[in-house]
Amino acid sequence: MTSTTPTVDYAADWFDRFAHPIDDERTAREAAFVDSVVPAECRLLDCCCGTGRHAHALAERCHTVVGFDRSPVALTTARAGASDARFVRGDVRALPFPERSFDAAVCLWQSFGYFDAPTNRAVLAALARRLRPAGRLVLDVYHREFFEAHTGTRTFQIDGVGVTETKTMAGDRLSVRLEYDDDAPDDRFEWQLFAPDDLRTLADDVGLRTVDACSDFDEAESPTPETPRMQFVFEREC
Repeated sequence: MTSTTPTVDYAADWFDRFAHPIDDERTAREAAFVDSVVPAECRLLDCCCGTGRHAHALAERCHTVVGFDRSPVALTTARAGASDARFVRGDVRALPFPERSFDAAVCLWQSFGYFDAPTNRAVLAALARRLRPAGRLVLDVYHREFFEAHTGTRTFQIDGVGVTETKTMAGDRLSVRLEYDDDAPDDRFEWQLFAPDDLRTLADDVGLRTVDACSDFDEAESPTPETPRMQFVFEREC
């Protein structure tokens, strides 16, 4: 797929089904990892923040957090949170923030890669430009080599609803379809996925130096084809 149209279609209750079951301990561990690799008490952009679980957790760690997402449903939930995080609605391809206005940025939970390759590169470059010199960017993305070996169909239950998930790979693109047995609309997702070296090269092309790469939000665990997700820490070079 080469369109620059967002290749994702969330049903209205998608966040309730899939974000709600994530426990506070997991969110705290992920936020602790981010906190350990970004400047202390910094101005931080949570890009594609969803319902704000990371934004609130990072705000509670004394960062000044701006959450950014295109979903009004998700942002309604995010704004109901108790932290001082601020939330803005918009399109990641047109970030409404001045360049060099953040000390750090995060894009978590496989929220990078929704577009064609040139647009994904432009999105990463735009995020880099929003960072001040030596600012940090944390990406949490799927490992392409894992999903090349783990396609197919599976069924499972979530909150009493049966879900059929179908994953296919075509080149470097992963397509996911979720079908529900309660007559809710299907959800469809598509991303460009990266192997570690590919992501390092892309980041370097847009002025980001790779500081670290790991999996499971654990700096001691290197990304491997046996782990579905990987976290990269980048730093703006100038």
